[in-house]
Amino acid sequence: MRDIENINQLQELDIDFMGLIRYPKSKRFVSDEQREKIAQQTMNKGTVGVYVNETFENILQDIIPLELDVIQLHGDEDVAFAKALLEIDLKIFKAFQITEGFDFDGLTEWQELAKTYQGKLFFLFDTATPDYGGSGKKFNWLILDSYKGEVPFLLSGGISKSDAEPIKKINHKMFLGVDLNSKFESDPGLKNIAELKTFIEKLRK
Repeated sequence: MRDIENINQLQELDIDFMGLIRYPKSKRFVSDEQREKIAQQTMNKGTVGVYVNETFENILQDIIPLELDVIQLHGDEDVAFAKALLEIDLKIFKAFQITEGFDFDGLTEWQELAKTYQGKLFFLFDTATPDYGGSGKKFNWLILDSYKGEVPFLLSGGISKSDAEPIKKINHKMFLGVDLNSKFESDPGLKNIAELKTFIEKLRK
């Protein structure tokens, strides 16, 4: 999100979190100028700052003006970087790019960190892409059956209006929710509120 009117409309819906992308290469990048405008708004939903291989200092500078509740690490950040953010009492969504042969056993370090910071670290499983997400494409959701970990996860990657029923059939004890983005946009960063409202109502039934 980055358009003020659109943000305020979205906050009227039954959502849990709203994302602000602070990755300059993204089509949905929130510029410093837009950041200042957003900082003047009342944010009444959970606010997620999305970063890709950003510096710790730059993230810190966003926390207060953007009222960030969650930091989404969508790049190649390591466990030590996440731990430093958890130490200042932020929640984290750590994104992983899922391929057909993705090795969930390779998440052991992250699982241990999540145990230490109970209820503060969550995973986000997204479609693998050279651009760190934003592809608008799905990965094969059957791969989720291979995930045996104890960290709750969000599902991301090309979720569209036709996916409400298939999502409701995902029966994984760690499945926490969905990340809705490009398939509900009229332009990058501009959400179709009516379509989102209809989809969310279907999903929550």
